[in-house]
Amino acid sequence: HADGLIDPGVHDRYVENYFDFSVLSEHPEIRSLVIVATPSPRIDATFHSPAGKRVLPFPPTYADRKKVTGWIRSLTSRLFESIGFKTFPVVLPKKLMAAKCGMGRFGKNNLCYFPGTGSYCRLTVFATDIPCIDEHWQDVQMLDRCRNCDACLRNCPPGAIVEDRFVVAAERCLTWFNEQKEPIPRWIDPSWHNSVIGCMRCQEVCPENRKIRSDKSLNIEFSEQETVLVTQGVAFDRLPANLQRKLSSLCMDVYYVQFSRNLRMLIDHAVMN
Repeated sequence: HADGLIDPGVHDRYVENYFDFSVLSEHPEIRSLVIVATPSPRIDATFHSPAGKRVLPFPPTYADRKKVTGWIRSLTSRLFESIGFKTFPVVLPKKLMAAKCGMGRFGKNNLCYFPGTGSYCRLTVFATDIPCIDEHWQDVQMLDRCRNCDACLRNCPPGAIVEDRFVVAAERCLTWFNEQKEPIPRWIDPSWHNSVIGCMRCQEVCPENRKIRSDKSLNIEFSEQETVLVTQGVAFDRLPANLQRKLSSLCMDVYYVQFSRNLRMLIDHAVMN
């Protein structure tokens, strides 16, 4: 931020209004942080609409947020309490922490990659009062493959990934725009959209993910009636109960307004072309 590499809007939203660095002052007994990495597959959703069938992805880390995070918190709190220690929830920059402790490596797209899962990985972080005996903290490492590869750079239409600096221009990333409720700027070409939330362009072309993405995807289907209800923007609490449950299982109850708008854009663009 001091070097001017982070857009003020991105900084305000994520650093000032999302991350919480006050946990140590609130719980001075904290002695260490624990990071858990779990596979997080993409989900391919089939949407049936009057215009035809479209298969669209949910990127990793969206749909499994409640299930995996809840499971890890429950499991670890019971385990730590059984040996006399406490756990504390925290909201901190997980990817950076994982890279700094040597658990993962950053790609040129600023996603964090892990052995066996590539960028298709969910990180869960919590604090504990267990002393950290063997501290290992290092400079952020970049994947060796990235040094001679520009696949993600060439496949990022809005130009969020640039050659002359490592920190991506997050304020140009499609994810930055389609995760928010504000209207999508007109300078973004409709053909750039590819996911119902977030973006898959840099992950799909990444050679580091080549052996991972094909056999780990999950599938879900939306009927024509369900698709129409969502694209018409029917309020979440007025949707049929089974559709509410389906969307909640994908954590799209949290992003429902954006999900409805994004799906409508994707289907409308397909009709026009």
